[in-house]
Amino acid sequence: MTEASQQVLEVLRSPENLQWHVVPLIALVMYIYNSELEKKRHGEVYLGIYFLAISGVFLEIVNALVLHLSGRAALWTTPGNSAFVIYAGWNVEILFLAAVGGLTVLKGLPEKDQRILGVSNRRILPLCWAVGAVFIEVLLNKGGLLVWEYTHWRWPNLYFMVIWWAVPYYILLWLHDNLSLEAKGRLAAASVVFAVGCQVLFAVLLEWV
Repeated sequence: MTEASQQVLEVLRSPENLQWHVVPLIALVMYIYNSELEKKRHGEVYLGIYFLAISGVFLEIVNALVLHLSGRAALWTTPGNSAFVIYAGWNVEILFLAAVGGLTVLKGLPEKDQRILGVSNRRILPLCWAVGAVFIEVLLNKGGLLVWEYTHWRWPNLYFMVIWWAVPYYILLWLHDNLSLEAKGRLAAASVVFAVGCQVLFAVLLEWV
C-alpha cells in the first residue's frame, strides 16, 4: 500500500480535523439551491442533486473500491489537509464542489441550437469542461493535494481522466435536454436512494471504503 493511501486511511471519516469553514460552505450551498428554487428552476435543481449523487458519491465509492480491491492505491487519493475525509479520494471540500457542480454548468448552458466554431455546443462544451477539470487536477497534483499512482492515470497520460470527466457531463446535458420535469424529479430521488444504498453497503456494512 502506498504512503498516500496509508495517510488517507488514518484520517478516514475522523471528526478530529473538522474546521469552521465547513459551516459557511454548507450555508453557501443551501443559498445556491434556494436561489434556484426561488427562480423555479426545479429541473436544474433535480439534476444538480443527481450529479452530486452519481458523479460525486457513487464514482468516488468506485474509486475507493479500487484501493480496497488492489490493496495498493485508488486511482486518485487526497491525503492532504482536509476538514473531513469521506473516501480515499474525496473530502468535504470536494463534496461542496460536487454539490454545486451540476447546477453551475447548467446555469451557463447556452441554447441547444447555438453552435461554437460551427459545432453543436452540446458536443464541445462537455469536453471543454472535462479538460478544464483535468487541468485543475494537474495543479492539485503538482501541489501534492491529489496523488496519482497508476501509469495510465497520471501525467502525461491524461486521456482516461478527460474521458472520466467528460462522460458524466455529456450524460448531464442529455438528461437536461430530453427528460421532463417529472422524470428529472424521479431521477434525483432514485439517485439519492442509490447513493445512500452504496454508502450503507460499502462503507457501513462491508467497510470496504
